Amino acid sequence: MSETVHLILSSIQTVDDMVIAFADEERCRRLLEAMIWPEGRACPACGSTRSIALAGRDTGRHRARPGLYQCSGADCRFQFTVTTRTPMHSTKLPLGIWLKAMWLILLQSDKGLSSVRLAEALGISQPTAWRLGHALRLMMVRGDALGGTVEIDGFYVGGEPKKGVDGPDPGRGRKGLRKTLKTPVLAVVQRPTDDLPGSPAGAARASVVKNLSANETARVLEKDVQRTAHLISDEWKSFVALGHNFVTHETVRHSKQEYVRGDVHANSAEGFNSRVRRTVAGVFHHISPEHADLYFHEIGFRWSQRIAGKKAYRRTRDGRMKSRRLWSRVTPALQIRHLLRGAQGQQIRRSSSGGIVINP
Repeated sequence: MSETVHLILSSIQTVDDMVIAFADEERCRRLLEAMIWPEGRACPACGSTRSIALAGRDTGRHRARPGLYQCSGADCRFQFTVTTRTPMHSTKLPLGIWLKAMWLILLQSDKGLSSVRLAEALGISQPTAWRLGHALRLMMVRGDALGGTVEIDGFYVGGEPKKGVDGPDPGRGRKGLRKTLKTPVLAVVQRPTDDLPGSPAGAARASVVKNLSANETARVLEKDVQRTAHLISDEWKSFVALGHNFVTHETVRHSKQEYVRGDVHANSAEGFNSRVRRTVAGVFHHISPEHADLYFHEIGFRWSQRIAGKKAYRRTRDGRMKSRRLWSRVTPALQIRHLLRGAQGQQIRRSSSGGIVINP
């Protein structure tokens, strides 16, 4: 990232600063270009780094708009802008609205912003804010498998279903029962490689599954965890059955009231699960299973955008000293840069019913 872009984004401390920084559309376009193309413009069709600017040129019926480029490849000649083949593709919103949304969602709140509050802040409709939020969550998707020490844990999200006049039996909503109408989720959390101040947090993923069976668990672990990883879990039968696929697999025996055995614990995964539940209940209030993975990508992205700080110490009742590592957020400039790193190659469209369709 250029020093100019870093300086501009780092200078935004308040909402007033944000409004001033993103007021000029040309400036917003150049900011996006610097962050999406840090190594220079690249054609989204063929990948060529050779292109020409068409802005202001007479194209026959009208003059080319600002920010329009054409690939110089002899077999390509593709015309594109900084938003082409990204979740911002063909957007009718000003680029300033997109940058404001990024700043508000990532930095205004530790746990996120609902579409209702985002719409109020940006002066747009709630359906537009809902789709804009999902477009940003699509940029947060990370496909690389996790390595090192990885913890896994399963949990359920969703409130207790109520019996309606024409609705199905709600079931008891208890873990493991087939009749539950809650959504089963499998979480995968990578431990930090270092505990020193300034070290980055590990990555975290959560995926909606049909159930917590061995087949469903294997499907998630196949794409999210490297075979060379050191796996840690509780003693759930599906986890135990799949442990031999990894270099090592250690378990904590919750049935025996064992939660920590040296470095063997699933506390990081359970902490991430708790954050998912609190975010769903406190920010979004309700999410559908269809779009749950996108919300989980946002929560996982936030989890990874932290760096280790100093330790805090406290004295227990029996006189012992306990320490806890404090975490702080990555700087705003780097968070937005990390977000836009996942922009290219993914598109989101409005469906005929007003929902969203994700195109590769």
